[in-house]
Amino acid sequence: MVTRLALLGLLLAAPTTPLSALPTANETIPAVAVSSGRLKTLVAAVTEAGLAGALSGEGPFTVFAPTDEAFAKLPEGTVASLLEPRNRETLVRILKHHVVAGRLDAADLVGRGSVETLAGTSLELAAVRDRLLVADAVVETADVPASNGVVHLIDRVLMPPKQVAPLMTLLENAVSRGAPIFNDGNPAACAAIYATALEAAILVDGYGIEPQARRRIASRLAEIDAMEDDREQAWAYRRIIDSLVSAISQGELAAPAAARAATAGSDSVPASAAVARASSQAASRMVFAFDDAAEAKRWATVLDGVMGGLSTGRISTSRGTVVFDGETSLENNGGFSSMRVDLPEGLFAGFDAVKLRVKGDGREYRLGAKAARAMGAAGYWAPFATSKGEWIEVTIPIADLERHFMGQRLPGRLEPEDLRSLEFYIYDKKAGSFRLEIDSIEAVRTSGASFDA
Repeated sequence: MVTRLALLGLLLAAPTTPLSALPTANETIPAVAVSSGRLKTLVAAVTEAGLAGALSGEGPFTVFAPTDEAFAKLPEGTVASLLEPRNRETLVRILKHHVVAGRLDAADLVGRGSVETLAGTSLELAAVRDRLLVADAVVETADVPASNGVVHLIDRVLMPPKQVAPLMTLLENAVSRGAPIFNDGNPAACAAIYATALEAAILVDGYGIEPQARRRIASRLAEIDAMEDDREQAWAYRRIIDSLVSAISQGELAAPAAARAATAGSDSVPASAAVARASSQAASRMVFAFDDAAEAKRWATVLDGVMGGLSTGRISTSRGTVVFDGETSLENNGGFSSMRVDLPEGLFAGFDAVKLRVKGDGREYRLGAKAARAMGAAGYWAPFATSKGEWIEVTIPIADLERHFMGQRLPGRLEPEDLRSLEFYIYDKKAGSFRLEIDSIEAVRTSGASFDA
């Protein structure tokens, strides 16, 4: 474990920006950013957000400043979109996520596990192999002085966690209360909880459901209230809740899709079929079935050749499955091979685990994940064993994915809604051929799994 003084010395001894070119402590933080020459995008963002005045104030502040290169790693068009007036609120929150009240030099940061930002969020800190990590960013240049604080240059933009919509909180609370009651044999009480939540959703303006959608949902609630079977009633309410949750996850704040689903009427569908359909929607989401060969083309290999190793890896398809095979070599300090894919935002929202159906060769593999499409300073993974030549199902809770950087475990966990990429990774420190066949990948909900309504 590197000592605080040793780490501080390393950070200050070899900054990306020459020390002779650093601004003086007589300048405020915005002036420091302007004179650095590496923070032009950040300066533009701070100006557009109207935060330059606040950051010129007495403070003191600690700013984790993404360099121009860090902003360039964001998906194309992201910066331009954030600088649009309509996205000002989002931009302000992102920038405040990089600012901490008080002056914290590198030595102070090394001694902490996390810091609270002006956005009301938390940034985890870690010292790994002579590097200071702030969340998934590496500090490139530490302790740039300013008259009202200190600036640390970092190599990526830190995205704050999503703010949970009030309607989502309302619905999740209803399900967390109603599900156990239903499972304990009291569907009537569960139905009452769901009905109360849905009535609140259509009565409160702040939940973002359009008036027309509210009227449609209200009409459907009246129909459900007249049902005599408590279980069917609970199921019907739950289908509306699931539709609303889906609409929120997809950014449809007015929830037109939810309104259509809620007013579809269950009379034309047998009750058992409606229940089965709702159960499937609530319990899982197919991410990859590989019935279409184009799904396999979205994946790419990343081998130890990027570090001088000699391992190989190939991706192919075989009758509705994808095959990842090759050979691991321990030469040149190698030994790993992986296949990776980017995922749409929010694909795992509302689910808490990844379910795999795979056939392996008896070797151990790892399921990996990242919280953003851009390559980060840390990833999350969990190992799973295979049985040679046998199809098995593996369910890995997202909460069990451990955060690692350069082989060292770090604190922190991956939230399902932030999962943006998946990886199959072999690194069992063994040389030889490997073969992993993947039939399907699902997002599943394991908490309260016995509840189907």
